[in-house]
Amino acid sequence: MAHNFKSHKLYLTLFTVLFAGINVDFSVAKENTQDTITMRDVIALPLTPSVHDWTFAECVDWASANNVDIRRNLLDILQAEQDALSADDAWLPTVGFSTSHNYANYPFHDSSRNGNTYSSSYGVNAAWTAWEGNVRKYRQANARRVLQRSHIEGEELERALKLSILQGYMNILYAREAVEIARQTLEVSESQAHRAQRLTESGRSSRVDYAQIESQKAQDAYNLVQAQNNLESSRLALRNILQLGLGYDFDISSVNFPDSDVLAAVPSKEDTYSLAMAWLPSFKSNEITREILADEVKIAKAGYLPTISVNGGLGTGYTTGGASWASQMGRSFGPNIGLSLSVPIFDGNATKRAVAKAKLSELEYDLNKRTLIDELTQIIDGLYIDASNAQAGYKAGLSRLEAASLTNELTTRQFELGLVNPLELLTAHNNYINARLEVLQCKYTAILALKTIQFYCDGTITMPEGG
Repeated sequence: MAHNFKSHKLYLTLFTVLFAGINVDFSVAKENTQDTITMRDVIALPLTPSVHDWTFAECVDWASANNVDIRRNLLDILQAEQDALSADDAWLPTVGFSTSHNYANYPFHDSSRNGNTYSSSYGVNAAWTAWEGNVRKYRQANARRVLQRSHIEGEELERALKLSILQGYMNILYAREAVEIARQTLEVSESQAHRAQRLTESGRSSRVDYAQIESQKAQDAYNLVQAQNNLESSRLALRNILQLGLGYDFDISSVNFPDSDVLAAVPSKEDTYSLAMAWLPSFKSNEITREILADEVKIAKAGYLPTISVNGGLGTGYTTGGASWASQMGRSFGPNIGLSLSVPIFDGNATKRAVAKAKLSELEYDLNKRTLIDELTQIIDGLYIDASNAQAGYKAGLSRLEAASLTNELTTRQFELGLVNPLELLTAHNNYINARLEVLQCKYTAILALKTIQFYCDGTITMPEGG
């Protein structure tokens, strides 16, 4: 009886040591905690937006909360969290209960053997891998990194979404001002047509001259319709980015950009490039991928290392023909414990091939980084070219617009006095319209390029008051 007690005590002591070791391993892995995400965040229905003119910040907030791709990323994060928990659980032992019941019949038996024999066994068994080349440790760290990368991929989706919204927002603002220019131009054309009609009726101008003015009025009316359609198309494009649906009457708030915004100083290209590399989620994600791939090599190399496992259990049993059930169950009850060592000798080069493939996969980091750098360089170079050309075009356009405005005003007065023909009037008229549209295009091209450069520098997009 004393011997059994000592065996039980030894058995419990060993399991206590095992569980203590498990707790130490768990404490190593609790890093990089993130905000809690639930299934409600993934499947929650979008709120019905209030009817008003949307600011840029409201567009970004709405899209961040309701975009399908961002919600799909939340689902990826939840799955990565489960993978991380599974990696934690790999440190736990497996415990199970087993029982077996057997019945045997002996047709030819004698007095020393029962014709029917029943036997049963009951056991609680546990197993735990004590060491396997630190595979669990590497997989645990990788699971945490994959979870962190899933969060960063969500940041990358939001980054791309912000730039798409900025592009769509600027397109609407540009189209809205283009409509206003077309409307004002049509009003002038109608006034000129009315004046030409009176000159024709008084005999101071021919019907051919009047027909030319009427033709220009019709063209300006068509230009207004076209500008209005472009505005509706721009609204539809941004509405689709926000995934508001066709039934929502969408419009944005007005934003007035002063000349200081259009002609703002541009930071150096080198500064923009270095700042962008420091914060862009795609670069962070690639760095995490490098760490994951490095651990994959270590996991593959663990195939060369031995594995140490601990197993133990508590069991008892009963067989008919002997002592009573209670007596046999008590006497047969006892613990068992064992230690196994598995040493790989030759596995058909499976580990060798796994290590080689893992090392090849590790090269993916360098290729991805080169691709990211090339793409960022092209984007930033393009932005600086757009900003420089647009700012120069805006300055030159303002001078041409002033000259075209004075010429148009003078030519209109001369036409009213019968000093110029309709062709000269229409030429001055069209030059003035083109100058206004050129300035408008340069204005929004410059603003879009500058806002995007600002975003690559610090990750923010600011709008003037009321925008």
